[in-house]
Amino acid sequence: MPRPLIDFIHWIGFSRILASAFGVVVMVVGVWWVVRVPPPPPESSIPFATTSVASNLIASNTDASSAISSSANITVHVSGEVVKPGVYVLLATARVIDALQAAGGATATADLVVVNLAAPLVDAAQVFFPRIGSTPRVTLPRPHAGVNLPIAGGSGGAAGGGATSAAGIVDINSATLLDLDALPGVGPSTAQAIIDYRITNGPYASVDDLLNVRGIGPSKLAAMRARVRV
Repeated sequence: MPRPLIDFIHWIGFSRILASAFGVVVMVVGVWWVVRVPPPPPESSIPFATTSVASNLIASNTDASSAISSSANITVHVSGEVVKPGVYVLLATARVIDALQAAGGATATADLVVVNLAAPLVDAAQVFFPRIGSTPRVTLPRPHAGVNLPIAGGSGGAAGGGATSAAGIVDINSATLLDLDALPGVGPSTAQAIIDYRITNGPYASVDDLLNVRGIGPSKLAAMRARVRV
């Protein structure tokens, strides 16, 4: 067989081998493309605000609950013969006994007989617990044996329970800040000065002792004399 013919036959065989190899490569690439893991859908990369919206709703509800809770509370000043005098936040339905317990209870020298522990409280009230002997019990219209009802026109006993009589006469030895503030010519600062003098020097022996209180002169005493007693 001539040499050129032999070379041609060899070239054809080699071409077939190359064609077969290329076909195998193409088939392998095709199989890989079919079985590869598909990419995530586009919507999976879109951010969602569900969590932040829910958090905002929770925060709004919390703020609303706090506002409702704060409106159901009152703030009172507990002073006198208690273990921990100070300002306390209590429920709006609290009584004097709740203020006493919040302040750690009464001291050994506290006179609880002249204090109505069942009296309701009001916001910004001062709850004063006197020392034994500082409030003469004999001058008080109560307590009597049995149940003692709140005195009409009084302050509800936030500090003394009998400081203001039905006629509007204030006992300066057991009056609260609110009782004294209601007197003619007496403001919050003078009312506090009356209480401070009583705590420091003991009970007033007479109405004229008010002249010893800072801010009270003869004219102011004359204006309130018909409304006070000891």
